[in-house]
Amino acid sequence: MRGKLETLIIKENIKFAIVSAVTANTDIAFTVSRTVNEALQKMAGNGNTGRQVTALTIAVASGAIGGAIKTGCDLELAAYGLVVGILRGTLLVGTEVVDTITRTAGIVITAVVESEGDLQSTATGLVRGAIHGAKGIGINIQAAAAAAADGALNAVGDVRSTAYQTVLAGVIQPIDGITVAPKLPVVSLN
Repeated sequence: MRGKLETLIIKENIKFAIVSAVTANTDIAFTVSRTVNEALQKMAGNGNTGRQVTALTIAVASGAIGGAIKTGCDLELAAYGLVVGILRGTLLVGTEVVDTITRTAGIVITAVVESEGDLQSTATGLVRGAIHGAKGIGINIQAAAAAAADGALNAVGDVRSTAYQTVLAGVIQPIDGITVAPKLPVVSLN
């Protein structure tokens, strides 16, 4: 019960920080990154396991993107700040980091689809955040960018859909000198 209450408080704090940043006309990406980072470091520092940190990350991502959608702020900046904050705030290593990027991208894109937000700029922000976050924690930049692209593309599903094509357009463009070549599924003609 205590864990659920803490998660709810963190989600609401992140939403409040985003609303405050929009109202004060300050840097959305920095605000999201800092708030997410601080929340995750506080929780991760309490002896949580990798699985608990991953579950907390999912809740934080959901709260952050919900706050961004609610305020109508630039979703590219919010997605960027979210991924950077998650990568800096968690103490995950190895494949847990890549898995977290993939899950975070999926959560964000799903929320944006439901709110009918800008998928292309959100997908670009996710990949850009993965690139900069990876540089900051010293992991493979290409793997981080590919994980963000894969998570975003998997969240929209059918390759023939407009949403998939929109997200694809957002992730295959060169972003900060990195070009992602996501694994494209084979489409059956049957």
